[in-house]
Amino acid sequence: MRKFAMLMAVVMVAVFSVGVTVAANAPGTVTIKEVQKIKPPVTFQHKAHADRIKNCAECHHKDAAGKEQKCFDCHKAEKTGAAVSQKDAMHTRCKGCHSKDATKKAPTKCDGCHKK
Repeated sequence: MRKFAMLMAVVMVAVFSVGVTVAANAPGTVTIKEVQKIKPPVTFQHKAHADRIKNCAECHHKDAAGKEQKCFDCHKAEKTGAAVSQKDAMHTRCKGCHSKDATKKAPTKCDGCHKK
């Protein structure tokens, strides 16, 4: 029983350290500019988000740890198959999380993310 508990502890440490390691290698700043018709592109502090969330799968929900893709690789200008449009994906995922921010510092209005 002790060996099993020790093995499980080692596995859990390995699993959780992968997320921390990947977050440590996250790009500093990311600009989402692939689908901009009217509003300016969105630039955000990716590393700060990764450090705060600590779970890449929160946003990169279909990707394996360490193999995260750009949003636009799946979410195109228009809905394709099961993947919603990039605009809908970002507005749902980003705004949903920002609206839960207890400090009220995360932007929730258009010009908070789409800066001119």
